[in-house]
Amino acid sequence: MQYYTHKSFASKVRSLTLGVGSFHWEYDHLQEVPEKLAERVIQSNGNGGNGNGK
Repeated sequence: MQYYTHKSFASKVRSLTLGVGSFHWEYDHLQEVPEKLAERVIQSNGNGGNGNGK
């Protein structure tokens, strides 16, 4: 699965629609990530879980 920020997603939409596409991004809710998935994300980021990627 590819992760998009709202800015990169907007660029992708414009690119795919030859500059005429648009989208609406709206916050919906928070939901706790299952523990196994959280561990996998932390391991794949290789940042020790400090949250800043460094």
